[in-house]
Amino acid sequence: MFDWKKTVTAGTAAALLFTQLTASAVMASAAPESAEMILYAGKHEAYVNGRPIQLELPPARKEGRTYIPLAVSDELFGLNVIWNEPTQSVRLLTPKGLLEWVPAAAAVRINGEEQPFGDSAYMEDGRLYVDLDWLGEYVGFKARFNGELQRLELLYIKPGFSGSLGNDKLPNAKPVAKFAFDKDVYRLGEPIRYTDLSYDPDGDELISREWIGNAKAIFTPGLYKVSLKVTDAKGNVSDEFSRNVLVSSEEYLDPFEHGVYYEPVGKYVHEEEAVLRKYLRDIPQFSIDVKTSNERPLIVSDSPETFTEKGFLYQEKVNGKARLYADHVNGMNEEVQFAIVVRNPDPEKTVTIKTTNRGEVYPSIYANLIGHEATLEFLQGEQPPETMVLGPHEVAFYRLMTKFYPGQGVNVIYDVETDGEVYFSFVAMDPGAGPESVGTYKQLPYSGNVRGTFEGSEVQWTIQADKFDTPTSVTIGDGVTDKFVTGYDFFTQEPSTNLGNYGVVYKIRIERPRKMALLLLARGGPFRGPFKINGTMVAAPPSGIMMDYQGYTILTRTTGNEKALDIEFSPAAGSAFPVDLIFYPIDEK
Repeated sequence: MFDWKKTVTAGTAAALLFTQLTASAVMASAAPESAEMILYAGKHEAYVNGRPIQLELPPARKEGRTYIPLAVSDELFGLNVIWNEPTQSVRLLTPKGLLEWVPAAAAVRINGEEQPFGDSAYMEDGRLYVDLDWLGEYVGFKARFNGELQRLELLYIKPGFSGSLGNDKLPNAKPVAKFAFDKDVYRLGEPIRYTDLSYDPDGDELISREWIGNAKAIFTPGLYKVSLKVTDAKGNVSDEFSRNVLVSSEEYLDPFEHGVYYEPVGKYVHEEEAVLRKYLRDIPQFSIDVKTSNERPLIVSDSPETFTEKGFLYQEKVNGKARLYADHVNGMNEEVQFAIVVRNPDPEKTVTIKTTNRGEVYPSIYANLIGHEATLEFLQGEQPPETMVLGPHEVAFYRLMTKFYPGQGVNVIYDVETDGEVYFSFVAMDPGAGPESVGTYKQLPYSGNVRGTFEGSEVQWTIQADKFDTPTSVTIGDGVTDKFVTGYDFFTQEPSTNLGNYGVVYKIRIERPRKMALLLLARGGPFRGPFKINGTMVAAPPSGIMMDYQGYTILTRTTGNEKALDIEFSPAAGSAFPVDLIFYPIDEK
């Protein structure tokens, strides 16, 4: 058995084991709150937070394990290592327990329970070496041996415990709340950035944070207290940590502009009507280069929008490309079947109908919901194409919707291509009725809203937005700066105007946009609709609806380095117009 007394005398044991223990209290107080360390097996050179130091004893590698001389633990970690003369042991108090090594017995006591060294420690030349992974369980550092670089990499956070144990069990230290500001003084409306430095000495997860006074920005000069408490996964709550933030009288941004600059993209920002009118009304408008594509006629069935009897809602013939658009509500006191019926008038020729895009929604009583969901699906354009073959003189359901209950409505959009002439009919029918019964229904009269066949289903806008210094807008759906597409009513052969341009897809290209925020302001009433911005869908608002002059949605921000910003939009059924796109310049502050 190893004879400790023959190796060293009791009076010199401490010197042989730990040459620096006399300075342990000083080192503990000087140890960093946290540290990243790099050590090399067999080398005295080490680095703490990038600062080179010289270790009295180097770490060692033995049978795949890394051992550290306990003599340098106070230097590295600020731990209070003590030589206990009466018990001839080395004592180390950690957040998780009292460790005592008895070299003469090659044993270690953990909170009084003795066990042999095993692989956890060994003696060499009168020095005690401890397995780093084993020690880390009690001290709380994270260690990794980098075999490629042959070095030991440690992350250590100084424990926040009192230095005494109340019982023989392994204690669980409470977490430590801590944060820092990125500046000493902030201007009015300047973002206050908080760096959360909280930690748990035991490595437990922090599951909640309780802030008091952590404003994103402050708009009145003064000194403001900010506090933080954190809770770990075991339910331990930290002491409250507080700091004061100083706000000067120098202005950076006012409350409205701060929202434009810093609220998250996609957020609906509530604001007072007077503020919105002050900042976003009577501002300059961009000139728009407008082109209308007549390649695909638009067929709209939206009158009677709320039908009170069964019958033909609208009908049109198609030979080639077309867009079918329908928006209807069951105003009857009974269930109704809504269908789009297609008929091949040719007695000899078979016609193929290809559906290249669609937007559908299940019947609902919420008008804004059905309009938004159908338009969202259509703009995404991710559905695989469908093909339908119609024989000579054949009549069939192109679409048969789920039954409508009273008060329910539906919105559908389809892009179709045919290789021959067919008739599409929008019909409110008896539940269970087949397509052959269509001839028994009458044409329902126009009763307002929109019905007709229109020249085009797509408009292209090009806007030059590289040079502007004040908020500037474009308006969608006012019928003045944004002209409504025109056509005729197939039933009456009278001229028709698509008020609101429902079913029309706007493709807006903003050339070389400067650094800016793009906002959406509702002006005509309740609004909910999707925008496709550089291929990404943005809902305006993210949930619920926007009311006129009650807030704005931040659609996107640009950096000033983009060649172009591409937006696709189609007015959603159930939404009111006009709406404004606001181009709000963001200046470097």
